[in-house]
Amino acid sequence: QLTWIPFALWRALRALRCEKSDLIYSSYPPASAHLLGLLLKQQTDLPWVADFRDSWIYDPLDPQLQQSPYRWALETRLEEAVIRRADAVVVATGAVAEHLRQTYPEAIERIHVITNGFEPEDFPPAEPPPASEILRIAHTGSFSASHPQRTPLPLFAALQDMLAADPIWARRLHFDFVGSLSAEEQLAGQGLVDAGLLHLEGPQERSAALACQRRAHVLLLVDHVRPWPSSNVPGKFYEYLAAERPVLALGGAGMVERMVRELAAGVFAQADDPIAIRKAIEEVYARFQRGQLVVRRDPRVLHRYHRRELTRELARVFDGLVQS
Repeated sequence: QLTWIPFALWRALRALRCEKSDLIYSSYPPASAHLLGLLLKQQTDLPWVADFRDSWIYDPLDPQLQQSPYRWALETRLEEAVIRRADAVVVATGAVAEHLRQTYPEAIERIHVITNGFEPEDFPPAEPPPASEILRIAHTGSFSASHPQRTPLPLFAALQDMLAADPIWARRLHFDFVGSLSAEEQLAGQGLVDAGLLHLEGPQERSAALACQRRAHVLLLVDHVRPWPSSNVPGKFYEYLAAERPVLALGGAGMVERMVRELAAGVFAQADDPIAIRKAIEEVYARFQRGQLVVRRDPRVLHRYHRRELTRELARVFDGLVQS
């Protein structure tokens, strides 16, 4: 994603000539936005904030990056150039910050963690879900459409095993999926749909997706497993916290697992292990039967993830650079 840079550089420099600016802000993805920020920094020497959000090199959004030694070497050098020249670097998780601080110790003081979050107005005080003898679990969003390695197939395999062992699970569990599924994902889940255990809502307006969360007892989060500890946290995790529902989190070792445990947010299982997923679902169902799924988040914990507070943190970074 490089071809846009020359035109964008021309437009940006023209804008800077027409109106005074105090600061340059670039945000990833795409990583080429930081190359534009680097060029503008070289041309203007204005303070520059490079917002990485997720990791560029260590835990890339594009899995093909680490499959090409030449591309990996080139982009590693580009990341180094960005880190060394940026006046401030913003990342979305502690794991990304830890990696960058270890890799570029001279930049430790310039690396700031500002997480993803949620808009409080979207989440009024939570009402208990409607009374039901069936455990309702909801997932909002896509799988492979948001990341090619993110898949519900091991979950489907776990549910199929549960039904094969005891068909009564179809009267104990109900999964609602709101969002786009690929043809492969729909085909893999069709047996569960026929059994009445899985309902595919398809893409919905945001208000309908949030309403689905409120009807659920548990909210499902699926992240893909990496050969290394994951460094990112899907944005929906913070919305799930705000919805005040337990989270059934499926992923690999890394940030999601860490936050689920630190915040006592729910139950975690290895996303590529159907047996572990089955045990996690059975544990959640046992809690449901005992009436132990009610969640009340500490308002002080939730407050730190309000978008207004996160924007305030970013503004402090901006102000510090402009004032200095």
